Amino acid sequence: MPEVDQPSDSSSQRKLHRVPFVDGTTSILSPATKEALLDRLRAMYAPYFGRIAASSEHLEQMARDNADEQRSIAQLEQLVAAIGRPLSGMNFLEVGSGIGLTVAAARKVMKAKAYGIEPGDAEYDGTLQLSRAVLAEAGLDPQIIDDATGEAIPFQDNFFDVVYSSNVLEHVNDPPKVISEIVRVLKPGGHAQIVVPNYGSWWEGHYGVIWFPHLPAAFGKIYVRLLGREPGFIDTLQLVTRGKLERWLAPHENSIDIIDWGVSVWEERVRSLGFAEYSALGRLKAILRVLHALKIIPLLIWIGKFLHWETPLILTFRKKTPAAHG
Repeated sequence: MPEVDQPSDSSSQRKLHRVPFVDGTTSILSPATKEALLDRLRAMYAPYFGRIAASSEHLEQMARDNADEQRSIAQLEQLVAAIGRPLSGMNFLEVGSGIGLTVAAARKVMKAKAYGIEPGDAEYDGTLQLSRAVLAEAGLDPQIIDDATGEAIPFQDNFFDVVYSSNVLEHVNDPPKVISEIVRVLKPGGHAQIVVPNYGSWWEGHYGVIWFPHLPAAFGKIYVRLLGREPGFIDTLQLVTRGKLERWLAPHENSIDIIDWGVSVWEERVRSLGFAEYSALGRLKAILRVLHALKIIPLLIWIGKFLHWETPLILTFRKKTPAAHG
C-alpha cells in the first residue's frame, strides 16, 4: 500500500513550466508533456480501439478526452456536488485510475490525499506505467497509484472518506466483489460514487452507436458486426443496468444509504443539451437535437424515468455509521 502523502523530491522528476487555468489555479502538466501524453495514448488506442471506434476522429477524440485535465476536474466537481462536501484533506481513492490524471487533479487541485489503483496485467500494463509517468511529471509520487484490481483493493478497512470510480465497473471481472471492496474500505460516514454506462439505455459509448436497452451480449455482437465493428470487445464488457446494480448492492442494504442514481443529471442534459461532446457524444447530441425539433423530449424523459434509460448511471451512496446500523 502506498505510504507517501507528499510529492516525491526525486531528482529524476523534472520541474514543469505550468500554465495558469482561467480560475487562477495551475495546470497539472505542461503543454509539451500533454502533447507527449497524447502521442502515447494514440499509440496505445489505435491497435485496441481501432475497429471499435466509430471513426478515426472518434479515436482521436478518445485520446484527447483522456488527456484532458479539465475533464478530470469537472468529474471531481460533479462528485463534490453529489456528496455535499469538499475533498480537501480527505483520504480519496479512485478505483480504475487509468492514466492518473484524476488522481493528480484530486491531489493538486482538490487538495485531497488521493490514491489510485490500476491493474498491471498484460491488458492494462501500459496504462499503469503511463499513469506513473504522468504522476512523476506532475511532481507527485508515482507509487500513489498501486498495481491492483477493484476485486482486491490493497487498503485496510474503513480507510477512505471518498471512493470514486468512473467508466470502470463495466470492465471488471466481478462487479459484486468490486462493490463489496469499495464498501469495505470506505469509512463509516464516507461516500462512494460509481459512474458506469447503462446498458438498459439507448446509447453505447465505446462504439459510439445507438444501443437497444437490455440487448443480450450475443445479439449485441451480431449488431456491432453488422455495423462493421469488432464484436469481440462485447465479450470484455459487463452489460451493467440499473437492475443489476440494485441486485449487486442488495447485500449491503444494511451498510449503505443510496443518495442518488444521477437521474436528474441525465434529465437536465437531455433537456438542455448541456453536456460536453466527449468521445462520440457529438453523435448522441445530434440525435437529441432531432428529438427536440420533433418536440418529444418531455415524453422521452417521462418514459425514460419509468424504464430507467438514464445514462450514465451515477450511483452515489454513503456508508452508514455504527449508530445508523443500530
